[in-house]
Formats: sequence, structure tokens, C-alpha cells
Amino acid sequence: MTAAPLLPEIRVDEQVPAERIRAFFSRDRLLAAYALADLDAADTEQARWWVARHGDDVVAAALVVEALPFRPCFAMGESAALGLIFHDGIREPRLVVAVPPRCRPAVETAFRFERVDLMHRMAVDVASFRPRVAHAVTHLAAEHLEDVIDLYGHASRSYFTPARLEREIYYGIYVGGDLVSAAGTHVRSEVSGLAAVGNVLTRLGYRDRGMATSCTSAVTAAALELHRDVVLNVRQDNAPAIAVYDRLGYHVHAPFIEGPAVRRSAWDRLLGRVR
Repeated sequence: MTAAPLLPEIRVDEQVPAERIRAFFSRDRLLAAYALADLDAADTEQARWWVARHGDDVVAAALVVEALPFRPCFAMGESAALGLIFHDGIREPRLVVAVPPRCRPAVETAFRFERVDLMHRMAVDVASFRPRVAHAVTHLAAEHLEDVIDLYGHASRSYFTPARLEREIYYGIYVGGDLVSAAGTHVRSEVSGLAAVGNVLTRLGYRDRGMATSCTSAVTAAALELHRDVVLNVRQDNAPAIAVYDRLGYHVHAPFIEGPAVRRSAWDRLLGRVR
């Protein structure tokens, strides 16, 4: 009888050269769009990342954005290797984790989800995009900052800054002097040719008039002039929003799960490893 060969040892490395983790995330660049944007040169000082490897082959990776208070984390890869990253690498007490559904057990070796949202990553490119702008839209820049904060709420003041409005792509609709609808990009990556659309919001009294569609269409069109693909996130049970994005030419690329998660106690993590 021939003995089975030993599996290569999994090693976890932190802050390897950004191009190494970028290459791994690029295996599914549409799903990893946010993480790839965070790896662009201007943002690398605001993020930490880990890779797990068998020998020289990277088989799992995770990235945490430290610039935001809620600590978003994206991860993907082989389950056992990813479990080691969450168990032995990431030390944050609390994260907002986004992973493919099959990776949930790996996260739960060290973190407990407080809530899990079932999401779709949708994507569009120039070939599939079908613009629908039925309203007069305004490109929103730094001079519109107070109107933007008024629309999204004063709690958004720490998020919306003049620099963000100049860096990202935002369009809105004014009625009189009031900004009543808007959409924009969360992140963009010149290196990876990606932009992520979000923050789609219309004031309650102006909904069901197609304003969100017009704003999303305008942002998508502008983003596609600069990037190869545009992505967005939507809950799987949000049929009206999915229908809007479908009419604009977006398609479902992949499901993922997302939610706040807290680090388990040392005893709980030990029991999880034993199990």
C-alpha cells in the first residue's frame, strides 16, 4: 500500500506586494471589484490584506479597509485556507464581511455573523448597456456638497466630502432648488478598469417616477467612458431594483453574502477548530 502524499502546508502572509493579491482577486475581477479598487496605489495605505498559500500558489485572500469605521472586508478562495486567514490573520473585533456563499463556514471559524444579507453582484459593459435618462440630470461636484448631505442625511457628512465628490462620479436631479434624487460610484479602479455604482436614493415624495433609473443610467454612462466594466450590489429579494438594473443592461454576475460579523471569543474559536 502506498501512503497518500501529504498536503502542502498552508501559510498565511500579511501585506504581501499588492500586485500578488491583485492577481488573485483578478481571477474574478467583477466579484472582487471593491477590493481591487482598494488596492489602487492611492488607497493601499488605507487597507490591510492577507493571502494564504500552498507553497508559492495563492489559494485564498482577504482585504480589510481600515479607512472606514465599519471595517468592510472582502475575501475569497479555498475554504480551509480562508479559515486560517480569519482565524489567525485578521484581528479586528468587528467587520462587515462580503464573501461568496460557499466561504461562509470559513468566516465562521473565527467570526459570528450578526446578520446575513443575500446579495447579487450585477455588472454591465459598453456592449450590454442600455441608457435610460428621462430627466434633466446634473453632474454633482464639490459645490453641491451641502445639497448631497441634505439628501442622504446629516449622518453622511463624514462620508461625503469635497474630495469624494471630485474623485467619484455622482449625478442628481433637482426639482426647484432641491436635490431629490442621486446616484454615484462607491469606488473606481483605473488599474483594474472597474467602477462600482451605489448610493442610489430618491426622496420619498418623488419615487416611482423613474428618477433613480435616470441617475443610475447617467452614472453608468459616465463610468463606462473611463472603465471597462461597471458593477453594483443589490439584495436578491429586491425585485423592483433588479428589474430597473436589468432594463439598463446589467446582468447578475454572481451571488454573495454580506453582513456585520463579530470576532468570537478565544474559547469559541478553539471549539470551532476542534469541531
